[in-house]
Amino acid sequence: MRHRTDPADLHARAVRLWIQTGEPDAQSVFYAEADRILSSGRESDNGGTPKRATNWVAALHRYEEFARTCGRNPRENTRDRASLPGDERRLGEWARYQRRFPETLTSYQRMRLDVSPAFDWDPHERVWQAQLTACLRHLRDHGRLPYLNGSERAEFTLARWLGRQLRQLQTGTLRKDRAILLTHLLNLAAEIGETPSL
Repeated sequence: MRHRTDPADLHARAVRLWIQTGEPDAQSVFYAEADRILSSGRESDNGGTPKRATNWVAALHRYEEFARTCGRNPRENTRDRASLPGDERRLGEWARYQRRFPETLTSYQRMRLDVSPAFDWDPHERVWQAQLTACLRHLRDHGRLPYLNGSERAEFTLARWLGRQLRQLQTGTLRKDRAILLTHLLNLAAEIGETPSL
């Protein structure tokens, strides 16, 4: 049985989305074909697909494999550059390049990145949303927002994140869409008698 992150399944989903867009540009055909070949586990035939398409798909598959095996996306940078292996850095830079220049991608490439479980167009937003979800889960499970003096390291880390967001909300520097979501979290906490201090 195939897993939903199986490259062949991801290829099929991307093709469906690509066809639905009504943008069947000629260049996309090469990327879709390279993805089909590499997703099947075969080596590229190099006869019908351009090397650029094959290389791009191979890089995407390596990126997804890294995320699948390591449980996280490749880092693009770190304070301690010596601790960042070259292969991981190159994969992270590849992803950053895709995000910085989406207009250079074919419609199939964009669809394939959209369905990728490893790739995020905005990784900072994904992390922010995950932290907010963790706060909501903590409120649901414990009946209160996370405390800084929590006995668990995960709660302490989450409380620090929440504290930074509350300070930004108070000073008016939190993005409007995030302020709305954070205010919703605070309203839920108030409904059960929890009043966080700003």
